[in-house]
Amino acid sequence: VWLGTGENASQRSAHFGTGVYKSTDAGKTWAQVGLPQSEHIGKILIDPRNSNVVWVASQGPLFAAGGERGVYKTTDGGATWNRVLHVTDDTGISDIAFDAKNADTLFASTYQRRRHVGQMIGGGPDGGIYKTTNGGRSFTKLSNGLPPGEVGRIALAVDTKKPGRLYALIDAKVA
Repeated sequence: VWLGTGENASQRSAHFGTGVYKSTDAGKTWAQVGLPQSEHIGKILIDPRNSNVVWVASQGPLFAAGGERGVYKTTDGGATWNRVLHVTDDTGISDIAFDAKNADTLFASTYQRRRHVGQMIGGGPDGGIYKTTNGGRSFTKLSNGLPPGEVGRIALAVDTKKPGRLYALIDAKVA
């Protein structure tokens, strides 16, 4: 069982977490296995072909730049992590989704956001949807069929009955 800590909603009482935890005994005991500076984990995906290959969408710190922000991948069950997608120090990953037929194809939604006392900045030009078809070695930002300009948080879902179809719920800033 894998657990990502920290709220990813960025609301008034967003609590930060301490990384990713793993249980190998059905939740009786837990071990912290990485990304302690991630603060807000959006999603965890386990490769259906190999349970040691795990992807993490990390939103990163809400009140500061940097941290462990981006898409992270482990191929050794959490012993080591590689950041395979990083956009900016203010832009994290809210959601990730596998293609229905190929787990080497992954979609990631980026969300540029920052919280200050009494103020929330949510969305910006670095928000969008990225895609890899080679297991995270490279990513391309998608633009075809998406709203132009600044976007906020994006939720993703793939159609398991129609491979190649991706659904996105986008908080778009209309000019």
